Amino acid sequence: MSKVSIAVIGLHGFIGKHVLAAINSGKFDDKIQFPVKAITRKDDSKSTDKIQYVHAPELSDPKLATELKGTDVLIELTTPAPDVFSNVEKLIEAIKPKLFIPSQFGTDIPQVDTYAPGFLTLKSQHSENVRKLGVKVVDIITSLFAAPGAFLYEWVGAVGVTEQGVNVIGDINQKLHISKLEDVGNAVLAVATFQPIKDLPDVVHVASDTVTVKEIIDRYSASKGKDLKVISEISAEEGKKQFVDKLNAGFNPKDFFFYLQVIVAQGLDKGLYFSKLDNELLNPNESIWKWGEF
Repeated sequence: MSKVSIAVIGLHGFIGKHVLAAINSGKFDDKIQFPVKAITRKDDSKSTDKIQYVHAPELSDPKLATELKGTDVLIELTTPAPDVFSNVEKLIEAIKPKLFIPSQFGTDIPQVDTYAPGFLTLKSQHSENVRKLGVKVVDIITSLFAAPGAFLYEWVGAVGVTEQGVNVIGDINQKLHISKLEDVGNAVLAVATFQPIKDLPDVVHVASDTVTVKEIIDRYSASKGKDLKVISEISAEEGKKQFVDKLNAGFNPKDFFFYLQVIVAQGLDKGLYFSKLDNELLNPNESIWKWGEF
C-alpha cells in the first residue's frame, strides 16, 4: 500500500492542533509520506521531519499551487468564509489532489435542510463546488465537539445554559452525539490515509460518545457547584419554528447556540444525533486508537 502525501490548511485552530497531534502520534506513520505540508500565514513556525511549514500570506499566491503540485490529500481546517473557500477551490483546481477533506465537521447540514433550509449552506456548497472539479470530497460529520475546559464542559450554551438558569427546548433527556477533539484529529488522519480512496463514502459520521442534554447540564452544574434551575421551556416543534423564522431574517452568529439547541431537540437523523456511525470503517475494533468518552 503506497503512502499518501498530505497538505493541511489551518493547523492553528481548535481542530488543527489535534490533527497536528495525530500526525505526530506515530499512529499513521506507515501510511503517510512525510513531511506533511502545513500552509501557514506565520513565517516563524519551525519545520520538523514530519511537518514542513509552507509560508503563504495568501492562498491565492500562485507559488503555493506550485509548491503543492502532486499532493494526494488536501485537508482544510479553516473558519468558513466565502473568500477563503473561493481561494481554496481555485487552489484545488490547480493542484487536483486525489482527496479533499473540507472544513465541515459538526452538524449534518443536509439533514437540517429538511426542516430549516439555508443553514450553513456555504459549507455544503463548498463541498459540491469541489466535487464538480472531479475531486473526491469526504465530509466528516462529528456532531458537537467536546473538550474539557471548553466545548460542552465550560461552553454549554448549546444545551441552553445561561447565567440565569437553563432554557430548555424539547426533551431534556434527548440524546445526541459528541466528539472529543482528539478523536476528531485522529478521524481526519484516518480519512486522509484510507485506501482505496474510492471506497470512502462522500460523508462519514463519527462520534466519541452518546450523551443526553441533561447529562451535559448536570456535569456543568456539578463542576460549578450550582443548582441550575429551568427558567423556560418550549417544545421541539416551537423551537424549530423560531429557528426557521430567525434564519429567514438572516443568519445571526449571536444565535448560533440557539440554532444548535434546536437541532439537538429534533432528535435522530436531524443534524446532531445519527442512526449510523462510521467509527468502525475508520478505526476497526479501535485498532488505531481508543475513542474517548464524555
